[in-house]
Order: sequence, then structure tokens, then C-alpha cells
Amino acid sequence: MLAMRVIDLESTVKIAHITDVHVQAPPRLSEMTGKRLLGTANLYLLGRKSKFSLAAQEAAVQAVVEAEPDVVVFTGDLTAQALDAEFSAARELLDPILSRFPAVMIPGNHDTYVREQIPGDRMRDLFGQWMGSGTPGLIEHGDVAFVTLETCRCHPLSSGVTPVEQLAKAAALIAQAGDKFTFLCIHYPLVGRKGEPYGPATRALSNGDTVRDWVAQTAGIDAIVHGHEHHGYRTELPGPSKPVTVLNPGASGYAFLPEQDRTSHLCFYTVEDRKLTHVDRLRFDGERFHPEPGGAWSTGR
Repeated sequence: MLAMRVIDLESTVKIAHITDVHVQAPPRLSEMTGKRLLGTANLYLLGRKSKFSLAAQEAAVQAVVEAEPDVVVFTGDLTAQALDAEFSAARELLDPILSRFPAVMIPGNHDTYVREQIPGDRMRDLFGQWMGSGTPGLIEHGDVAFVTLETCRCHPLSSGVTPVEQLAKAAALIAQAGDKFTFLCIHYPLVGRKGEPYGPATRALSNGDTVRDWVAQTAGIDAIVHGHEHHGYRTELPGPSKPVTVLNPGASGYAFLPEQDRTSHLCFYTVEDRKLTHVDRLRFDGERFHPEPGGAWSTGR
């Protein structure tokens, strides 16, 4: 199903990009089925739970609210295990953003831990007005367009897939956006930080080669925003006439772990005259988010 929504008209658009917040709640015994058995073991036995913090999540929301963006993009993994309690907590956490600013939201692999008729249906119960009625989807804001493409599924490991039939539909929506600056919004990376095909296969798109070839042949994609990889980076993919910018802030809900040189990040993008003119990346210092010293991705983390 194709979905389209026009948000507003602006000549200069400031976009906030948050991803991989990973709101956590303990599962009930009745919810410990399928992939959640592996997820719960990873969280509570192998220590993944301590890698994310409410302090970072709340500070990320506050940073976005203070910046007053024109639109906010969430590229998945609002939750840790797609629990009802986690989606409810994420909705409460994000309300200061969602009640103030237009938003574009897609699910991540952690939001699709259980089998659904359409990936993300459980998330859609609380966030449907920002997700649209299906994917691929098109949301426009002035000179900027956002095309969403499905990459997630319920899978025993962490690999994703993009239904091939979605690619032609997404290309039609990109063409419909005309000369607007167009972001392709996905959860899974197509490439790593050096531009190489993203891997390993157990946590990448199973048909990544097909999607990369589609990007290389599809005119009108100006930038790709994604999540999934908690270490942020900026790189490029070949396009039909020019390179396509690829942007990943890194996890926005990561705990402040200075001994590991790890913390959470988020990004702001400014589009002026249908061009990406500014990219700012903010880094969490344990209390607040501040511009990354030396510029976006200068820390290499």
C-alpha cells in the first residue's frame, strides 16, 4: 500500500534525526516466546540492558525540543523487545516531541520481534499517525520529502529484508516527490562506514545487494537516513547521476560509558534551496547533548 501525507510548506527545513532509543521494560512470563527468549537473555544475562539509559533517552528528547526542528525522523528501534509496556513507555517518553513537531517514524528490527501481518503493526497502534498507513510511504514538508521503505521482519537472528515489490512502488513515490530534496528512510544500513556492503549477514539486509542496485538506478534519492548500527557514521552510495549521502547518528539512547568511549548521539540536518547545507551531530555527556567536538563524526564513534 502506498501512503502519502503533506505536512506543511517551508523553504528552509530543519530535520532532527533520532534512532535506536531502545526503551526497555521487563517482559511478563506470558510474553517470553520466540525471539523474546533470545532478547531477554541478551538483555538480562549478557548485560545489554546496561548499555541503554533513561537519562540519555530523556536528554535526547529535551535536545530535540530545545532545537525546535521543523520535522523529526525516527529510524526505528524505539523499543528493546516490542513489548506493549515498552511501546507505552516510548509513547510517553516521546510525547514532548510528538505533541509539538511533525514526525516521520519507521519500525526497527527490535520493534518487530513478533510476527505481524504487516511489520510494525504493534508499533502502529500507538504511533500510526506518524507512520502512515503502510510502506512504502511518502511524507512531504515544503522542499523536503521522506520516502519510507520496509527493511524489518521477525527473524530468529537480526537480519532484515525488503520485499522486492516495494522497490518499484518506492521509486514511483520518489518520482512523485519531483524536485524536492528526498530522504530515503530505512532502518537497516546498506553500507558500512567505509562504503562497503554492510555486514555480517546475520544482522544485515538479506537482499542488500538488490536494494543497493536499486538505489544506484533510481533517480531522485538525495540522502539515506538509517539506524541499526549503534556506532554512527556518514558515507555515500553510488547513485545514477551523483553519490547519495548516507547518514546514521548512532544510537540515541545509549548510556554514557566514557570508559568505553561510548555514548548516545543524534543529528540535525538543514535543507535550504533543496540542498543539504548543514549537518550537526550532538553527543551526550552524561547530562545533556552538546555539538560533537571537532564537527559531526569527528570522534569516529
